[in-house]
Amino acid sequence: MEGIQKSKKNTKMVKATPIDFLGKTYDSTRGETALWSAVITQALMDALTRSRNPEALYSKHTAIAWLTGNSKDFIMVCLCAGFEPDYVRKKAKRAIASPQRWRAEPGKGKRYLERKKYRNTKSSKSTESPPVAPVNEYA
Repeated sequence: MEGIQKSKKNTKMVKATPIDFLGKTYDSTRGETALWSAVITQALMDALTRSRNPEALYSKHTAIAWLTGNSKDFIMVCLCAGFEPDYVRKKAKRAIASPQRWRAEPGKGKRYLERKKYRNTKSSKSTESPPVAPVNEYA
């Protein structure tokens, strides 16, 4: 009965299409919306970078100008991502004015410490000598 679901209106069986996913119909613009949201996210990451690399500084200034300006490109990207441009601009200005760390210092993050603990327990187990098999004297 895989791929078959009952219709709520009728008692007859209707075949589920491959487009149905967990009871939701496929939205053909979902990928495009995610792409444009990623463009805004990357601009925010560029604007909030702390790098002193000349290329990163150039990207930082360009991203700040784009996020705080009123260009047609910015408006189009926000609308394609499903966001109101004024809302994104307001939030971006707030984030730029009072930046907060969005990434832990090297060697201090939660995931780093979890992996370090895992590696230590794994390496301590591998240094133990393996059990020795009994020797068959009559072979």
